Amino acid sequence: MSSREPRLWTNDPRASWRRVGQLVDANAIAQTVASQLAGGVFLTGFALALGAGSLAIGVIAAIPLAAKIAQLVLSWWIERAGHWAEWAIWGAVTSRGLLLSVPVIALAHGEPRARLDLLVVVLTLSALAASVYELSVLTWLAELIPEPLRGVFWGRRGRNAGVIGIAASIAASLLVDHDDRGANALLPRFALVFGIGAVVGLLGVYFLASLPRPRREHTRDTAIPLREVLRAPLHDANFRRFVLFSALWSFAAGWMAPFYMVFMLRQLGLSFLQVTLLTSLTNMLMALSQTHWGRLGDHFGTKPVLRIGAYLIALTPLAWLATAPGRAWPVIVVQVLSGFGWSAFHVSSSNLALKLAPVQRRPSYLASFGALSGLAEGAAPVIAGAVLSALGSGAAPTMLEYRVMMITQFVLFAIATALPRWIVEPGGQAVGHLLRVMGRFRAMDASRPVAMLFDHGYTHLARVADLIAREFPRDAEPI
Repeated sequence: MSSREPRLWTNDPRASWRRVGQLVDANAIAQTVASQLAGGVFLTGFALALGAGSLAIGVIAAIPLAAKIAQLVLSWWIERAGHWAEWAIWGAVTSRGLLLSVPVIALAHGEPRARLDLLVVVLTLSALAASVYELSVLTWLAELIPEPLRGVFWGRRGRNAGVIGIAASIAASLLVDHDDRGANALLPRFALVFGIGAVVGLLGVYFLASLPRPRREHTRDTAIPLREVLRAPLHDANFRRFVLFSALWSFAAGWMAPFYMVFMLRQLGLSFLQVTLLTSLTNMLMALSQTHWGRLGDHFGTKPVLRIGAYLIALTPLAWLATAPGRAWPVIVVQVLSGFGWSAFHVSSSNLALKLAPVQRRPSYLASFGALSGLAEGAAPVIAGAVLSALGSGAAPTMLEYRVMMITQFVLFAIATALPRWIVEPGGQAVGHLLRVMGRFRAMDASRPVAMLFDHGYTHLARVADLIAREFPRDAEPI
């Protein structure tokens, strides 16, 4: 048992959990600030300033996700050797520390192409270390936090980190967004943004290291063959269905993910501040709603919450189709749908993976989930970038080419949303049951200001869900 545990696990359980929650939140805040300032619109803008085209943008977006394929082998070692906390700390220090070299790349003299290639190398190494961190810290927290508390725990962590991440992004956009958008003027500002993100991320490691060690962190007496570790998750039929859904969904999500940033900056003519404010709307809604989605997941099961999120996200490409130069307001609809949808999806996806994974094989199951999903989401922007480059008659894609890609993403989302129906969650309820129960709250006083919405909208939605639940009962029962 760690020497830190007596300080945290006192005779007052409430104080102990409060302390653990503070440490988890502090690390999550630091990690979120680092990822916000070293990714998203800032990474896209930095790459564009170095002369990146559609294919290069796709490759850069794919790196953190495709690197998760390394988790398949890493899980074998971690599952065999244990010591998840040490692996998580090592991965966090390495992945966030490598970002300190990005300001050097931004300020160095030399050909932009050479600096772009060096950026790809640094991001790849950082992503590999981040994969070690993600796999280890998820296993660590799963051992530390009881299952009935995870939904609220993840939701609160996402809310607190999201609010601080939004503030950091807006401040950074004010720094980057300037009248002179030439590469020479922007690169020093990108260097400062990336440097701050790396330093804040490294500060979060202190809070991570202060967490108590898992109760179960032993080394296996006998080595498990690597082949068995890799094959076991895919031989589990229920988990295989979940991984298939996750991979297809990740491919659909990654198809246009990095190009929407380019689309807003170049086709819609938005500034860095405007793009940041719009994406901050999504992050704000995610931060405000994650705790509520987590509570619903703890009560009704994570799968129905995940499915509701998937339905909302699947509508976003249709809203993107309504945008045009001089008509950017549909992006607000996109951000609202994305905020509520991704909030429900993120708080449920990892929790469902934890519920479906056997305790003794959790690292290898989580690795298969993360690796295949990451590989699919990483391959998507590379393929999409190649398609855009092939379709494009000029240096930049046209509106028509972007619209073709948006329609393709909608079709992929539509196919993926049907797959969770065949996933069996132990103790989970159907989406229809969740909607029916929540629909009964329309008579509460809190709903009076929006009674029309409940009476003429939500109630009918709940009745449709009733019909679906009766006609397609597989959603809640094993097949």
